[in-house]
Amino acid sequence: MTSRVLTLAAAYAAFGLEPGAGLIAAKRKFREEVKTLHPDTTEPSPDALSRLAAIVEAIRYLEKHLPACMEVEINSDQARRGLTRSMRSGERTIIVRIPAGITDGSLLQAVGEPDISVQVRVIALPPGAVRTAGPAEFEPLDDFIEAFSRPSANARFARWIRKAQSAA
Repeated sequence: MTSRVLTLAAAYAAFGLEPGAGLIAAKRKFREEVKTLHPDTTEPSPDALSRLAAIVEAIRYLEKHLPACMEVEINSDQARRGLTRSMRSGERTIIVRIPAGITDGSLLQAVGEPDISVQVRVIALPPGAVRTAGPAEFEPLDDFIEAFSRPSANARFARWIRKAQSAA
């Protein structure tokens, strides 16, 4: 099968979006179109299957060639104070510094990761709720520190070899 999507502009055009609309908007349009074009909901026809193949190809192209965009939810108190969060992106742990006074929908860059952007979602606390910092807030940072300080796979393998040789 030959590729029909060769540029970001062509991938966005497959969804009827302006170039640069973003991966989130493209995924939203992709889900909408898949719901209407899927063979379980629409009688399979060459046109419908061709359109479905085109949008699948377009979303795959965008996911492969666009910088990653992640979302993080924080409450209104955290948005007012600001905080630092660690998140997983595949096998990597990334850090996001969220400045004080951030608003819902703001885009931030991950620390040291120019190809990963993070969209902030601010959720409202129920009226009268008081939020206190508990140990759960520090778990992601503790996980990052543990992963960062963990020996590499090569170091673990070398330790295993040395242990096996000393036992022999």
